[in-house]
Amino acid sequence: MSLPSGPGQVEVSFRYARHLGPRFVHGAVTLRFDSLQPYSFVSRARWPTPENYEAAIRETVEAVLLERQGNLYTTCVVLEAIEWDPELSCEAGFRSATRAACEAAFSL
Repeated sequence: MSLPSGPGQVEVSFRYARHLGPRFVHGAVTLRFDSLQPYSFVSRARWPTPENYEAAIRETVEAVLLERQGNLYTTCVVLEAIEWDPELSCEAGFRSATRAACEAAFSL
């Protein structure tokens, strides 16, 4: 049985926007992955307001890495950028965009 492999060295951007009832959910991230490096999560994103969702993004990254790799020993993940909408961006949107970007990194 082979060990689960990491995503390799890849950069993925994903924008999530969804209309749910009376409101919209929005979030967009650019994540860079390097599975040749030990695990770390680094943010280089510039948030336009004091409100940010870096903790939610990190939690989502770690959850996907655990699901796909079975551990957090490898894969440096850098949050390179975010896209912010002052009215529509929310934690759920950033979690969804992050999960989609992570899954895409493993499928490339």
